[in-house]
Amino acid sequence: MQERLKLNSFQRKILIGTLLGDGCLISNAYGKNYRLQIEHMSKHKKYVDWKYKIFKNFCLSRPKFQQRTNSWKFRTISHPDFTKFREMFYWNGRKILPIEISKILTSPIILAVWFMDDGALGPGQGRKGLRFNTQNFSREENEKLRDLLKNKFLLKTSLHKDKTSWRIYIFPRSVPRFKKLVIKLIFKEFKYKFLTS
Repeated sequence: MQERLKLNSFQRKILIGTLLGDGCLISNAYGKNYRLQIEHMSKHKKYVDWKYKIFKNFCLSRPKFQQRTNSWKFRTISHPDFTKFREMFYWNGRKILPIEISKILTSPIILAVWFMDDGALGPGQGRKGLRFNTQNFSREENEKLRDLLKNKFLLKTSLHKDKTSWRIYIFPRSVPRFKKLVIKLIFKEFKYKFLTS
């Protein structure tokens, strides 16, 4: 079965957006291959179901409700294709920005999934900007993401410090451009992230 399975182009895009955001790749019991784990709070069940449908051919069971965390979760089977992404996105167990990021961060659907996972209204009075909660990446990695957002998507950003970490802030003047790129791809329950933008 595994030999016949292969991630298609759309699945890869959703996977990249998910790994930039909340998704994680975890080892199987043998430590040989990795599987994708998706988990979001219960109010975002439709979003979980959407991701499940995308990766359904890699799944053995439907999303399950997690009472302890009030969330919905599913896992794929372990597979060499996920293992390749694990090697790209992790180093010594820590999530990193892939060296190949400029070649794979290419599509508005990746931006949309990343924003639904990790996006938010900007801080401060008026909250007119937007932000990506990229605190798990280093400052250097965040700067690289900023360059890509500018060069590939024409988005003007800055870095905001969050305690000892950094996150990307999209300037208000770039919000219309960002919305034009992703708004048709954003689930209704995430539109609140644009509420005052």
